[in-house]
Amino acid sequence: MRKVALLVMLMVAIPVFSLSTPAHSGQDRIQAIIEAVDTDELYRYDRTIQDFGPHPTGSEACRAVASFIYDEFQSYGLEVSYEPWEAAGLSSRNVVATLPGETNFAVIISAHYDSVEVSPGADDDGSGVSCVLMAARILSQYRFRHTIRFVAFSGEEQGLYGSAHHARQAYLADEYILADLQLDGVGHAESSQGGSTIRLCAEGASTWITDVAQEVLDIYGQNIDLSIHRNRNFPGSDHQSFLNYGYEGVFFLEYEFNPYYHSAQDTIEHVNFSYLTKVCKLATATLATIADREVSIYLRLVEPERGALYLGSRKLMVLDSHRTMVLGQTLARAQIYTQEDISRVEFYFDGRLRGIAEGQPYEHTYTKLSLFNHVVTAVAHGRQSQDSNELTVAMYNLAPGNWLD
Repeated sequence: MRKVALLVMLMVAIPVFSLSTPAHSGQDRIQAIIEAVDTDELYRYDRTIQDFGPHPTGSEACRAVASFIYDEFQSYGLEVSYEPWEAAGLSSRNVVATLPGETNFAVIISAHYDSVEVSPGADDDGSGVSCVLMAARILSQYRFRHTIRFVAFSGEEQGLYGSAHHARQAYLADEYILADLQLDGVGHAESSQGGSTIRLCAEGASTWITDVAQEVLDIYGQNIDLSIHRNRNFPGSDHQSFLNYGYEGVFFLEYEFNPYYHSAQDTIEHVNFSYLTKVCKLATATLATIADREVSIYLRLVEPERGALYLGSRKLMVLDSHRTMVLGQTLARAQIYTQEDISRVEFYFDGRLRGIAEGQPYEHTYTKLSLFNHVVTAVAHGRQSQDSNELTVAMYNLAPGNWLD
């Protein structure tokens, strides 16, 4: 959906920011951000988290880790808050720090601070939290075009509960989130290849974030010494909650599998801090780059709503999840933020073009016979840029209408 106008239009799902560098930014600033990543401080963060011992969601140790993260964010002069949530009999709090920007758009860097019951979680996910804290420490000294949120989630190990709450609240508040950069298990490396490669897992519409990370490496690679291994999306971390609500995100994941994962041996002795420093440099520089890019077109599907049950175009009830169900014909409507003239919005159902809207309202009604899940995609075309958003809908229409649809 959201994004970055790359000089070459690659494919429907590529986001669109301008490649021009803002006047108040520059390569010297990104270089300074990269150089500010401090290995000793990363070690201090991770050591502190580990030393709380196993900290599963809901435990006293987990609450102590949250307090540590809160205090660190606050010491950097950021706006900090706890975000309470409840799910599946659990209750906990996310820790959210905000660096306000000049626009209504936001970019998020996140990790989860809970561990499984037997593990002190130095790599899963003390390593990711350490990167988020480091990014907050460095970027709090700058100002950016878009708001940056630094978020530590709990409830990840039980089912992405903390991030699901955060993404749902953002969606209900109609927030414009450009990207979530999730770091989860980014500190383990044993071989030379493992120590110089990071996996970025992304679904199609989010691959532009990986493109930005690669752009950072193309310019500053000699100061980071990493290469990207592009992976298909792996839904096993908190970025998936953002994808579920129509936002975009990537999952930073170490290249080599950590054999101490989810065990009592997930300790700081098995974290490679040289590798963690490289990953933190890349993630922080990618975050800063996105946070200063101009948004050309930002499209979101607003009908049908995520997490609702419809009878035709009429919303019957809100569901307690991100899933959407329509009984009857499905009305798809797009809402667009744009700095360009929109020539048309195309509506695809299961990858097939079904309708085109050349003016507002940007909508199309799908009238064909339908059962079970179908993918609705809207694509907005501007003069130079395009953006898309997609939604999976459980459609049950046994009374087909227009045969030409």
